[in-house]
Amino acid sequence: MYQNRTEPEDDGCLSPDHNLISIRQARPDEAEQIHSLVTLSMQMYCKNAGITNDKLDVSSETTDDVRAAITLWPFFVAVNSKGELTGSVRLLHKKISSFGIPELSGKLSADPDDYVSYFSRFAVLEDQQGLGIGSLLYKAAEAKARELTGTYLLLHTALCNPVMISFYEKRGFTLLFEDTSRGYPRGLLGTKL
Repeated sequence: MYQNRTEPEDDGCLSPDHNLISIRQARPDEAEQIHSLVTLSMQMYCKNAGITNDKLDVSSETTDDVRAAITLWPFFVAVNSKGELTGSVRLLHKKISSFGIPELSGKLSADPDDYVSYFSRFAVLEDQQGLGIGSLLYKAAEAKARELTGTYLLLHTALCNPVMISFYEKRGFTLLFEDTSRGYPRGLLGTKL
């Protein structure tokens, strides 16, 4: 479990009411809360990126889908000292070929059948953003990615969302490919672990 009592400027994490934030594996009984948290967070993500909610595949995800993901993948939640969920992220283990980009294996200098980690459904409640919760969630996912594949960590994000682009660039991510197949500029970003 990741915990931090330092000030936000130090990449630590205290909630506004000074509650300690910890990061741990999600539990299946939290699926409904996580679904609600991700839905709210993605609405804000869409607003910040200037896109509509229906452009994201998360818009069709159900609580049962979240529950299944918790049992299948490393799935982390941020929890305050009152036991309230304030953020979440899941980490998938995917073959390079599953991205449907033939040039990706060459760009990564890897075989198409090699696996990479994929950072997905990253969410922090709006009133909790800017406090370091996202950094703690990212650190937990990155540590697990190193353990699982030790190669690359990839993710998709809207290129028209400067806050998210900045967050990822500060962590060493670079743009690998861009597409507009969902009706907005979407980038596949990656970093070598």
